Amino acid sequence: MFNPRPEVQQVAIGHGHVCIIIDDALLAPERLPAFAEAYREDFQPAPPALFPGLHLRMPEDFTALLHEVVRDHARRALGVRRVLRSASLLSLVTSPVTQLAPTHWLPRRQRAFAPDQCLVAAELFLFHDAALGGTHFFLPRVSPQQVEQLEHDADALSPEEFSARHALAAGYPQASGAAFTHALTVPARWNRLLIHDGSAFRAPAIADPARLSADPRHGRLTLRATLACSRNRVAW
Repeated sequence: MFNPRPEVQQVAIGHGHVCIIIDDALLAPERLPAFAEAYREDFQPAPPALFPGLHLRMPEDFTALLHEVVRDHARRALGVRRVLRSASLLSLVTSPVTQLAPTHWLPRRQRAFAPDQCLVAAELFLFHDAALGGTHFFLPRVSPQQVEQLEHDADALSPEEFSARHALAAGYPQASGAAFTHALTVPARWNRLLIHDGSAFRAPAIADPARLSADPRHGRLTLRATLACSRNRVAW
């Protein structure tokens, strides 16, 4: 299903992070939106603190196909050895700004807490309307302790308390602020796959939330995957 000869480029995010951009990632990309349409009643609301919309878990045998993509196009750049476990979801961002949990007012990351492992994040754009937004990447401009406090408070406080404590308003992150600097935006493109270290801070580049839809054929449909990988024992 994945194209053995896609177009691949690598761009720097900053702080040692890179994003691998793979265009023409699937040989028959229209099959995934068709699958999403066929199973649209099975999409479930994600917990608000985890994802701002709907998702549908993908079969393990499909997710396993991503292991080869990481091996062939991202393993060296990300310094990973092999995939240990993985999961993927079809996702639709649907939440208006007024329904966003504070965790989504901030750029997000995923971290592996085992020192010999890392989490690799993959996102495949499955929509034609580029105005629905690609992906922003951010770099922290405050100390790691301050970032940890922001993330803790976003999980623990109500929207009103979080806004008052940190002088932040509800919204999808779009630009530099007191805690994060905008470093890179990768535009959305049909059948474009992004692969990067999950610890890189990012957010969906949604400039106009009014365009969001729960219709898989017209909404911001993506395939999102997380792959837990072992790290290289020595540098390449």
